[in-house]
Amino acid sequence: MPDLTAREIAEILLGLRKKLIRILAIVAIVWGTSFTFITDKLIEKIRDDLLPEGAHIVYQYPLEPMILKLKISLYLGIAVALPYICKIVHETLKERTDLLNNFNISRSKSLWYLVVAILLFSVGVAYGYTLMMPFFLKFLYLLAVQQGALAYYSIAEFVSFVFLMLVVFGFVFELPLIMFVLVNNNVVRYSTLTYYRRHFYVAFFLVGAMITPPDVFTQLMVAVPMIIFFEISLLVIRIILRGKIYEDLHPAGG
Repeated sequence: MPDLTAREIAEILLGLRKKLIRILAIVAIVWGTSFTFITDKLIEKIRDDLLPEGAHIVYQYPLEPMILKLKISLYLGIAVALPYICKIVHETLKERTDLLNNFNISRSKSLWYLVVAILLFSVGVAYGYTLMMPFFLKFLYLLAVQQGALAYYSIAEFVSFVFLMLVVFGFVFELPLIMFVLVNNNVVRYSTLTYYRRHFYVAFFLVGAMITPPDVFTQLMVAVPMIIFFEISLLVIRIILRGKIYEDLHPAGG
C-alpha cells in the first residue's frame, strides 16, 4: 500500500511539473518587476501614511532593507500567482480525490468568484489601511510613550506587521463569498450556520482579541465588521439560495 501511494504521488507531481514551472515563472516575473519598480515606493508610502508622528524607522543590520524588498516582492509574486495556484489545486483534487465531488463550478462561475474575491479582499485591505491601522499603530505608539519608551521601529518588522494585518483584514472580508460557496455546493447547511451563530460571534471576538491590543475599541473594530459580514452573508444566501434553504429546512418526506 505505501508503494501504491508513493506511485500515485509521483504521477501527480509529474503531471503538475509544467504547471509548477508556469507558477514559478509568474512569481519570478512579478518578483523581479516589483523589486525594480514597485517595492521602494510601497515601503515609502506605508512609512509616510502609517508611521505615528514622533516614531522613527531604523534598520538593525546592513542587509535588512534589501531582505525586506526581496520578501515584499516575493509576496506580491505569490499573490499574483495565487488564482492560478488555486485553479491547479482544484483541478488536481477533482481528478485524483473525492474531496470536491460537491463542487461543480463552471468556468464562468469561477471567473465571477475570482472577481468578487478580488473586490472583497481589496475592500478589506482598504478598510484596514485607512481606518484600522492608523488608529491601531497610534494606540501602540502612545502606549509605549506612556511607559517611558522611545519608539524606534525596525523597518522590516514595521512593514511586515502592516502587511500581516492587511492580509488578515482582506481575508475577513472574504467571509461572504466563502459562506456562499460552501452553502451553494452543499458543503455546509444554511441551518448549521444560523444554529451556531452565537458561536461564530464568540470566535470573531476571540480573533479580534488575538490580533489587536488589549483595548475594547480596537477589538470591536475587528470583530464588528466580521459580525456584520457574517449577517450580510446569511441574508444574501437566504435571498439567492432560498430554494435550496427551503429544501434544507423541509426535507422531502420530513
